[in-house]
Amino acid sequence: MSSTDIFEKKNYDISSLDDEIRADGLCDQLLKQCYLYLIDIHRLGAEEASRLCYGVSYFLREYLIPDRRANLFDLAPLLIRQFAGNWYIIKNMEPNLAELTGILEGVVAFYDYLNHLQLISRQLLEEVQHSCAELDYYQGRIESFLAIEKDGYFKWDDECPLKS
Repeated sequence: MSSTDIFEKKNYDISSLDDEIRADGLCDQLLKQCYLYLIDIHRLGAEEASRLCYGVSYFLREYLIPDRRANLFDLAPLLIRQFAGNWYIIKNMEPNLAELTGILEGVVAFYDYLNHLQLISRQLLEEVQHSCAELDYYQGRIESFLAIEKDGYFKWDDECPLKS
């Protein structure tokens, strides 16, 4: 595939394992371009650009592509809420707001990059920003998860289910 393939939205449609593998590889290339954008255009240092790209890489390559099988260009903001308010919490041994915040900052930086390239709408970027900014809600979800007793998981899960 040529480097222009990383910007073709249809290349991120996922309906098979081969599609997932292709999208993951293209995503890796896209993240490298985002990293350069953060350094060249936003004048971030290499460490900060790496931190942001690492965060969004986790979101895209561990959750959105393999678990949700969603096209990263057609992101439904509900998927961010499900990620931060449920999936991240149950998939990590020690979920914490500091780590989650770093991931969400990366998501915002990445979708700002896609908006800069005019690959997503300004409206989608604003929805992503809003979903990523609900830190008090996500902190409450982490705390309530850690306080679950007996069969309380099902009630906790029902408040922000992964299934929509």
